[in-house]
Amino acid sequence: MRATTAFKRLIDLSGVTVTEVGFSRAQVVVTVRLRSRRLACPMCGYTTKARYDLRTVASTWRHLDLGRWRLQIRADLARLACPTHGVLTQGVPFARAGSRFTRDFEDLVGWLATTMDKTALRRLVRIDWDTTGRIIERVMVDGLDPHRLDNLFVIGVDEVSWRKGHSYVTLVSSSTTGRFVWGKAGKDTETLDCFFDELGQQRSEAIEAVSMDMGAAFDKSARKPGHATNAVICYDPFHVVALGTAALERVRRQVWQELRQLPDKDAARRFKGARWALLKNPGDLTDEQSVTLRKLKRKGGELWRAYGLKEALRAVFDADLDETDVAILLDRFCSKAQRSGLKPFVTLASTIRKRRSGILAAVRLGINNARHEGLNRRVRLIINRAYGFHSAGAALALIMLTLGPIEHVLPHERGPDP
Repeated sequence: MRATTAFKRLIDLSGVTVTEVGFSRAQVVVTVRLRSRRLACPMCGYTTKARYDLRTVASTWRHLDLGRWRLQIRADLARLACPTHGVLTQGVPFARAGSRFTRDFEDLVGWLATTMDKTALRRLVRIDWDTTGRIIERVMVDGLDPHRLDNLFVIGVDEVSWRKGHSYVTLVSSSTTGRFVWGKAGKDTETLDCFFDELGQQRSEAIEAVSMDMGAAFDKSARKPGHATNAVICYDPFHVVALGTAALERVRRQVWQELRQLPDKDAARRFKGARWALLKNPGDLTDEQSVTLRKLKRKGGELWRAYGLKEALRAVFDADLDETDVAILLDRFCSKAQRSGLKPFVTLASTIRKRRSGILAAVRLGINNARHEGLNRRVRLIINRAYGFHSAGAALALIMLTLGPIEHVLPHERGPDP
């Protein structure tokens, strides 16, 4: 068997004929010729027999390694004049537009990125992390289920920080599939508007319920004409309790700042260590934190009153209560918080009263962001693994590749090309 025939079977790329095989110390270069006489635009698929000109430099793509040897695919390509995209280099059937890697190589890297840390991936496939980010962006665009936005009736919306410095991505999940169906950089009204624009008016108005936090941005977008106007807006109880915890933290910091002004500087230092004793649930405290909490109880004051309010709010949603009972307890909490004189809790009470109907709707319908929050916890693990990406697109692509409606098909699972 000739070397060209052997490598035609080994590289298993459709639409090409192997014309030459070259060997070097660490690399194998396989030169191929496209079998099709028509030139295809890599962006839109437009084809023509008319050639604009020939490129003077051969194009190369990295393919799956042969043992310890890198395998490069080489081809002489022409340029065509696309009526939509202008003059550009013809596309090839074995690689995505703009890529210097074959589709098989990128599909493997995309799957590895969902299962391995970046150090192991870089060592295995011998590419840098920025290149990995660009690869998974292309794989995501190519692999997302085109029907993922169909039959959306109950959705969850939330934002996740992907990098320090207020860098967020907005994610939309389907309660039916328990997977993310859409994402975009940003966390404002305009960001979610893009989701409804892509969804279209008919599918948007078919949404029955939207679970979200109590921020104004997502609520404003969902209520715009042509968006989820028929949906019940549900404010997730998880976020209500989180606001109570945040209010307690603000009171704690105020007290800590006051202690810093005292002559006894150690008082502020000792008090700072009480943070987790206050913020954690009582059942999750360590023995040392339990002792600290008892000391704070004996001391009393604003901080202990704030802690009591936080626990009272958590208890409202901790038990399996119906809408009527939750409404009574929420009203009671708001009255107590309003009279407490603690500014963060007075603000919280005002927020809860303003969003009361949405909170009770979540209880009545049994809709919350629990599944979405479960996805968010996994997202944070993914973000930690994606540390070093310099664009929201790459971080979002890794999230969607791992938790989105994408079926990973590895090269050997596709079977041989005809």
